[in-house]
Amino acid sequence: MSMTMNPRKFLERYSYALESDFVSPSGEPATWAPGHPRRWGQERAKFQVDGQASTPDLSPDGKFLAVGMDRDIHIFDVATQELIDVLKGHLGDVERVVFAAAGAGEMQKGITYKLASQGSEEQGDSEGQMIILWDLDERGKLVCPEQRKPVDLDALATKTLQPLVSTLVDDHGWDASERAIGSVEEALRDALCNAVVTHEREGKICFDGEFASFESPVFSPDHTTLVYISQNNNTPSEPCEAELLPCVNLWDMETKSLRHRLSGHTDAIMRIAFNADGTLVASIAWDGTARVWDVGSGVCLHVLGPLDGQLWCGVFSPDSRYLAISQGSPDTIVHVYEIDSEKPVSRFDAFRAWSRSLAWSPDGGMLAGGGDDGMLCLWDPYTGEECQRWRLAFADPIMRSMASLRGVQFVDGARKLLFQIADGTVEVYDFERNLKQQFTRGPEDRIGGFPLAEMVCSVDSRLMVVPDADGSLRVWDL
Repeated sequence: MSMTMNPRKFLERYSYALESDFVSPSGEPATWAPGHPRRWGQERAKFQVDGQASTPDLSPDGKFLAVGMDRDIHIFDVATQELIDVLKGHLGDVERVVFAAAGAGEMQKGITYKLASQGSEEQGDSEGQMIILWDLDERGKLVCPEQRKPVDLDALATKTLQPLVSTLVDDHGWDASERAIGSVEEALRDALCNAVVTHEREGKICFDGEFASFESPVFSPDHTTLVYISQNNNTPSEPCEAELLPCVNLWDMETKSLRHRLSGHTDAIMRIAFNADGTLVASIAWDGTARVWDVGSGVCLHVLGPLDGQLWCGVFSPDSRYLAISQGSPDTIVHVYEIDSEKPVSRFDAFRAWSRSLAWSPDGGMLAGGGDDGMLCLWDPYTGEECQRWRLAFADPIMRSMASLRGVQFVDGARKLLFQIADGTVEVYDFERNLKQQFTRGPEDRIGGFPLAEMVCSVDSRLMVVPDADGSLRVWDL
C-alpha cells in the first residue's frame, strides 16, 4: 500500500469505479443518460488558454465568459469563442472573477455588466490581495471614458531598449550578448508592464481584500451588495487587537461605498453565505462560530456555537430559518441550527473527511454535501437521516485523500444535482429520471495534475464551463 500520495501518483493509478451509486426512491439503480459518459472532444465548444487560468464565470445572461489568465482577465463570447477584451489591472495572478448585472442607473450610462476580480498585488505574494471592479458594456467590452489604445509592450520595450543598448555597447564597451544587458531588458519590460497596470487602474474602484473561499458567493442575490474579507489570517494564540482580526466587509454596488465592516470573529473566515433574498449574510470561521448579520444595518443578529473545532462551510435553508454548518475537526459533522432560537436541530456525522461543499435543495427538503474522500451524501436536514450515498471505490485507502468533491449544487430547478471530482470530472444526477451524466477525459487523455480552477454553471442550467488540466476550458450542454 502507498504511504504517500500526490496528484501525479493519483492520476497514474486512478480508475473510475463506484462503491455506492444513486438509486431511485424504489431502490432502482441509476443508469447513464443517452450519450453518456461524454469525453473530451464531444464538448459544445472549447477555449484554449495560455497560462494559469482562474475559476471562470459566465455573465448572468450566459453570453460572455470571463477568466483570469496570469495577470490579465480575458472576456470571451461564448457563442463564437471570440476574444472580446483583455483587462489589465492586477500586478500578480488573477485568482477569481465574478459577474453581476448592472443596476438600472448604470445601464443608462451604457454599463450592462459588472465584474469583480481578485488578484495578488505582487507576483508570488499570497498575502496582499486586491479587488477591482470593472464596468462592461453590452458587447462585453470595458466601458472607458476615453478611447483606449492598447499598449504593445514588446514594441515599446524594443523601441526604448535600442538606443539604451547602443549607448552601453558603443560608449561603455558592453557586450550586447552579456547577462547584464539581459537583466536591463527584463527590468524594463517588468517596469513597463507594471506601469500599464497602474494606468489601467485609473478611474476604477480598487480595494484591499479577498473573496471568501469554498464556493462562497461574492454578490448578494440581487447584485446590490458585494461581500469580501479583510485581515483574514490565522489568529495567533496571543490576544490580538480587534482592528487586526478577520473582518467581513459589505460594499454597496449602488452608492459605490463601503456599507459595513462586520467584526467579531477571532480566527480565519472560511465561508460566506447569503440567504435567498439577500437580507442576511452568514460568516463561518475557524473560531468555531457562525455569525448571522443583517445586511442593511450591519448588526450581528445571532452567533451559532462555538462548536468544538474549526468550521469550514455553511448554507442557508431556502426559507432562511435554518443554517447548515460543516465542522471539520476533531470530527466532520454537519450541524443544522434554527437561527432565531440559536438551537441545534440535527447533526449528520457520516463523513470521514472534511466536507467543504454544501447545498440545500430549493424545496428545503434535502441537504447535499461533498467530502474530501470521494463521498457525496444527501440527507434530511431536520432529522439527519441519510437518503442517498455516492462514493468512489479505491483498493488503496490512501487514494481517498486526493479524491475531494467540490461544486455541489442543485440545478435545473432542483431536478438535477451537480458536483465535480478533484481530477476535473463532472457528475450530474437527474432525480426525476434516475439518470446520470458524466463529463470527463477519455483513457487516452493524459494529464499531469489536477485543475486548480473550478467549473461554473449558467444561471439557466443549460450549460457549464469546465477548466481542465490540459489548459482548456470546455463548454458542455447540460
